[in-house]
Amino acid sequence: MFGLELMASGLLHLAATDVKSQIKCEAKIVPKINVVPTKSNVQYDFTKTKNDLSRFDIDTISPYEASHKTHVGGLMSGKIQLKQQTEFMQEAYDHVGYGCVYIKMIDVKIHIDPTIYVAKEHKQGSCNHNEILKHEKKHLREDQLVVNKYSGIIGENIKKSLISEGYSFGPYKISELAKVQKRLQRKIAKLVTERHDEMNLERQERQQAIDSIEEYDEIAARCLKSK
Repeated sequence: MFGLELMASGLLHLAATDVKSQIKCEAKIVPKINVVPTKSNVQYDFTKTKNDLSRFDIDTISPYEASHKTHVGGLMSGKIQLKQQTEFMQEAYDHVGYGCVYIKMIDVKIHIDPTIYVAKEHKQGSCNHNEILKHEKKHLREDQLVVNKYSGIIGENIKKSLISEGYSFGPYKISELAKVQKRLQRKIAKLVTERHDEMNLERQERQQAIDSIEEYDEIAARCLKSK
C-alpha cells in the first residue's frame, strides 16, 4: 500500500468529488497476461475390451445408421481443463478514505490430460490395432490444435478488454475496493468462460469430422488388404 501525505490541513474537509479529483489511479505496471496451453504425457491403455469401451461417454456420434452394428475399437479420452487466476494490487489513501485497484496479472491455463484406448481384442502390432491407434492420435492432435487456437484468442480478448478499459480502476471508497476487485474478477472470468464454451463447440465439430464413414471405411479397407 502507498500513502499520500496531506498537502493542507483542510483537505479532509473537501467534498467527495474534490477528494477524488486529487487522486489519480494510474497503473504503475502493464499487467502480465499469461495464457498457456499444456498437455500431460499421453497415457495408453490396451487392457479394456470392446464392451468396456462401449460404456464410456463418447462425445461424437456414429456416422452409421442405427441399423448398422458397430463396436468401439478405440477412443481418446481427455477433458480440457481450464484454470484462471487474476492478481490485483490496491493503493489506499487512508487520510481521504479512497483508493485504487490495479490488475497485476491474469493467468489462464488450458490443460489436456489425454488417454488413448485400443480394445484388447485388437492385438498390439496387428493392422487393426495400429490403424485404430493412428485414428485416435488424430483426435488428440485436433484437441491440441483447438486448444492452441483458443489460447491465442483468449489472450487477445483479454488484452483488448484491458486496453479499452485500462489497467487501473478508481478512485473508489476504500470500503468498496474489495467489491470492485470481485466485480473485475467476475468480468474477466466471464470473458474466459465464453471463449471456453466456443472452444468446446468447435472441438466437438472437429472431432465429429474425424469420425466419418470415409475414415472408418479406409481403415477397414487397409486392414482387409493386409490379411
